[in-house]
Amino acid sequence: MFEGLTQQSVDFLWELALHNQRPWFQDHKEEFQRVLQKPFQALAQATLGLMRERWPQAGLQLHISRIYRDARRLFGRGPYQDNLWFSLEKGDAQLPAGPVFWFELGKDGTSHGVGIWNGKAAQAQALREKIDAAPARLEDILLAIPDRERMRLWGEEYKRPKGEKGPLLDPWYNRKQVSAGYENYFGPELFSPGLPERLAGSFSALKPLYDFLLEAHQMALPSL
Repeated sequence: MFEGLTQQSVDFLWELALHNQRPWFQDHKEEFQRVLQKPFQALAQATLGLMRERWPQAGLQLHISRIYRDARRLFGRGPYQDNLWFSLEKGDAQLPAGPVFWFELGKDGTSHGVGIWNGKAAQAQALREKIDAAPARLEDILLAIPDRERMRLWGEEYKRPKGEKGPLLDPWYNRKQVSAGYENYFGPELFSPGLPERLAGSFSALKPLYDFLLEAHQMALPSL
């Protein structure tokens, strides 16, 4: 049962960033599990449950990040991440990853949203073809998103734009991968037991965008 994140959850990530070494982490592992890992996992499970109630046909599955960095990709950094994230996506282990809903908690705050991160050229091409086929639909989806003025986009842009679709669609059309969402969106609600409901509500408002991205992903599957 999710009872809420606390300031201690964020403080632990700051301490971990300052003392990113195995001996320190081993000495504070019980604290990690108590103030961060267990409440974060409970948040993820509660959010998944709410989304499955609202969208039972979406087939959403949960993935929660580990605190350990991939040992092959340390690049001089410590062995632990100073953030945790979870994602909700259509579950099919036999197919390449498609669009996801995600929530991330870091020492500097939170982010959440929806997008595709796999970076496959065929995926980006399929999204452009989807936009070409239904530009007005994507425009309507984007214009209907609550708090659109607070939304930001992530994802590497092409050095040479692939086309011009107008100021609203160009940022989507000309990225190798694209994700949209919010940073530090929740304020005091971050430490409230109602956070899963608030997060599921924000994800639900982004569901039409998720569906558009999922349709583009399914178009790309034969090439992925």
